[in-house]
Amino acid sequence: NVEAVKVLKQVEAERRHATPEEQEILAGYAGWGGTSQAFDEKNESWQKEYAELKTLLSPEEYREARATVTPAFYTPPEVAAAIGEALVQFGFAGGNVLEPSMGTGHFFGTMPGQLRGSRLFGVEKDNISGRIAKLLYPQADIQVKGFEETDFSDNFFDVVVGNVPFGYFKFYV
Repeated sequence: NVEAVKVLKQVEAERRHATPEEQEILAGYAGWGGTSQAFDEKNESWQKEYAELKTLLSPEEYREARATVTPAFYTPPEVAAAIGEALVQFGFAGGNVLEPSMGTGHFFGTMPGQLRGSRLFGVEKDNISGRIAKLLYPQADIQVKGFEETDFSDNFFDVVVGNVPFGYFKFYV
């Protein structure tokens, strides 16, 4: 994750596309789900990681990354690939594909060859994941914001695919 964030920041600072080698590093980014220890300044065995994240991330990025520890879910590329293959078996031949809550976009990256001509649309709320997805899939229309903030036309998408975060979370209004 740290190497991917470093590459992200370098590519953005240089205002260029990521090289294939850099895209490989970016694709390895798995988000912060399950790494709450790295955000705990009192955890002795994670002090190095804590200090590195505090230095590497801006205060806003750090706050957002820390907030994703509980609701972030990583979808292994093998699972995303299997779902893509299932779409083909179900008869989907391509079209407008939406991946809501896309993370870095494993569903786009593992899409079967038969579907590679599809128009890709993605949404990701986490800023770092969304920015990485934009570098990995520059041909896709990726919005870095909450899905509730998007404005897609009704009946526009042929397929919606993804692993939307789930859990038992209470919201207070």
